[in-house]
Amino acid sequence: MAAREGDVKMDIWYLVFFFLLHRSSSSDPQNGHIMNMDAVLGLVKELESTMPDSSAQDLAKLLISSSTPPSSFPEILNAEQASLTHALLTHKVVALKHEGWHEQGVVLAPDGSTVAVRPLLDAILWGWKVDCKRETLQGEDNYSSLKLGKDDRHPTTLAISLALGFANSEVSLEAPLDFSSGCWDSISMPKTFPLQGPASEPDLTLAYINGALDGTLLREMLIKDTQKMSSLLQSYYWGQPTKSAFRRQDFQNLLSEGNLADEIRKGINCYREHAGPHNLRPITDERLNSIASEVAKKFEQQYLDCPAVIPRCLWEAMPYNGTPTLLTPPLQHVYIHHTYEPSQPCVSFQKCAANMRSMQRFHQVDRGWDDIGYSFVVGSDGYMYEGRGWNWVGAHTKGHNSVGYGISFIGDFTSSVPDARILELVRDRFLTCAVRSGYILPDYTIQGHRQVVDTTCPGDALFQEITNWEHFTKESKE
Repeated sequence: MAAREGDVKMDIWYLVFFFLLHRSSSSDPQNGHIMNMDAVLGLVKELESTMPDSSAQDLAKLLISSSTPPSSFPEILNAEQASLTHALLTHKVVALKHEGWHEQGVVLAPDGSTVAVRPLLDAILWGWKVDCKRETLQGEDNYSSLKLGKDDRHPTTLAISLALGFANSEVSLEAPLDFSSGCWDSISMPKTFPLQGPASEPDLTLAYINGALDGTLLREMLIKDTQKMSSLLQSYYWGQPTKSAFRRQDFQNLLSEGNLADEIRKGINCYREHAGPHNLRPITDERLNSIASEVAKKFEQQYLDCPAVIPRCLWEAMPYNGTPTLLTPPLQHVYIHHTYEPSQPCVSFQKCAANMRSMQRFHQVDRGWDDIGYSFVVGSDGYMYEGRGWNWVGAHTKGHNSVGYGISFIGDFTSSVPDARILELVRDRFLTCAVRSGYILPDYTIQGHRQVVDTTCPGDALFQEITNWEHFTKESKE
């Protein structure tokens, strides 16, 4: 019997797709794609134009089911869309020859953070909690793929990721929580995301956590107001400031007391029930409860409570001139500044990063300093920016640079103060986390720049604000 023309075309399409899939997956599934959130939004808009009645959940299901064969997507996606979908949703950490460790399936968001797309879509569909009747690594209705192994797919929820990441890990619960991250090869044309080192838990990278939290918050937005996927993404990632910059605080607001530990415990039990106890290290119920409680506590205190810090490489800092002088934390003092120039608060990553580069040029070229003077800088976009950081002596408060950190708010705060949420970011989160991390002493003092140097910094309004902070001291200039 002769083959029908449509069947021949479909067979050819499948051959083309599997050739493209094999070619990209054999080395790098990203295969030269620009890996930013604009690429995700562009793909979503293209699909919405061909499927105008599709909901956000419909598109999430389509993209997940289309990311790996077998799938029906050749009927819907063209070859370029299929290749991009595969690149976006193939999330894994790989060691590339001569290039170190890279994280694939992640994108650069407009707020400057890096987000894994697969857990984002998973969370939009299934949330962050554990549903043991449904929970699998692929979000299917069976447990055939629920195994621990290097090549297995990611769990579908944040709770089960945390559960498996620590229940079956050699990582000590006493060690600080460390989610692997890195820096993009380019901010304007991001294609690869090299990590700073190997990920101890590939399912628990910073990008994975960001994606899981974002998907959870997007799901909440859909519950309150049904909308298209494209408008959902735009309202979350493209505001000024963006909602995504506050993902940690907003996710924390969803938690009730104890429910994160409860969900982690459920995740471990769910895994034991369906995958079999032989797939976990021997673990008693007492140990299970201890792991769940400790992981939940560490995740909240060391991640959710802490603000994200944009590293030097992401705001495209120039190298330090010479060799930095090292600090010896914990330090006793924190000095508050405002930049004065730039005078306008920055409310986007692009603007704040540009301000950082401008200040660094001014400090290095005009003033002849080794680097930008501040230890950390505060944007009104919801992020802290790394200046000289925790370990290098700064040039922020003359005569006091080796005994304290200089934190500067971008803007002129002579007659106004930063938004309440930005003040809270520093006062209640950044400084608290610095104490927990051992960078500043528990009895640290806060002073305005003007108290120790002859200057009007940090502006009358901001100085009046910090006089109400718990650790403020009235010591005058020496």
